[in-house]
Amino acid sequence: MRNSARCFSSLTFLVALLPLTAPAHHSRAYFGNEIAEITGELVGVDWRNPHIGLTLSVRGEDGSAQEWLVEGNSIYNLQRRGIARARFEPGRSVTITGRVSTREDRQLLMTGIDFGDGSPVAFTGRQAPAGYVDSVVNAAAEARGIFRVWSMPAADRAAIQAQIANQPFTDEAVAARASWDLLDNFSTRCEPEGMPRIMINPHPFEFIDQGDRIILRTELYDTERTIHMSDSARPEDVPASRLGYSTGTWDDGALVVRTSRIDWPYFDRAGTPQTEAIEIIERFVLSDDQSRLDFDITVTDSATFTRPAHLSGYWLALGESILRYDCQPLEP
Repeated sequence: MRNSARCFSSLTFLVALLPLTAPAHHSRAYFGNEIAEITGELVGVDWRNPHIGLTLSVRGEDGSAQEWLVEGNSIYNLQRRGIARARFEPGRSVTITGRVSTREDRQLLMTGIDFGDGSPVAFTGRQAPAGYVDSVVNAAAEARGIFRVWSMPAADRAAIQAQIANQPFTDEAVAARASWDLLDNFSTRCEPEGMPRIMINPHPFEFIDQGDRIILRTELYDTERTIHMSDSARPEDVPASRLGYSTGTWDDGALVVRTSRIDWPYFDRAGTPQTEAIEIIERFVLSDDQSRLDFDITVTDSATFTRPAHLSGYWLALGESILRYDCQPLEP
């Protein structure tokens, strides 16, 4: 296959790709509206979170070799689509579609890849991507209840992300986004997110029963929350933190978690602020066959929302494991 590069702009295509108005996750090379497709030889692979990095040697119009840098998805999101590290063999010819950097020459944010084997993979869009398989385990037979690893279904990802952008924000909260630095923020610096944003991410979650407390883990940033089930401490006496102070109760089989004392300053990755007055109520409801866990999140903060914000979705028991995330900050 001949190495090549071509660029095109398509507003219709772009709208289909972007469920949110926020910049791409963790990128220092801000990516605009122009879409490019390049075909070249894979000469370098940086297999790490938050984005894998690829280097391609691509023939320019004058026949000279040009080096293109490509930011991919997280390792988990690639593996969820059935793309293993072994497929990125140096010397292999691949075709990559992506959004062009507005900051650096010959740099893309990957939106699709074709290994030339008849199975191209897309990484964006509102529909469940090809290659995603949501096959639940026999959770009823395992009888573990809520205490297992849970995964966000492919079909629910775009809906969840869209909910974040469509909340009853105050005018002041929207105006505050103007000071958000697209190129230097907690995401680009690989700083762990706080509540409630950490709960709306595509990586797996796990509930661990420790008697008087429940540990809630997520692969993203190797985060662990503690839910106190029998703690008599007053929240106001607990130091504020990015994850806050959480207490839990059981209500007719549902786990209800109340969280306050949060000092994480952002509701999303677009720079929408939140204050330390924020309070969150989460409700987790297990299905009868124990294969699905529905969640509802209500967020109250009068400085950020004109009325309580609401997020909802569900996770599935897919039998996945939580791996070490080991986030590595991107170079400036």
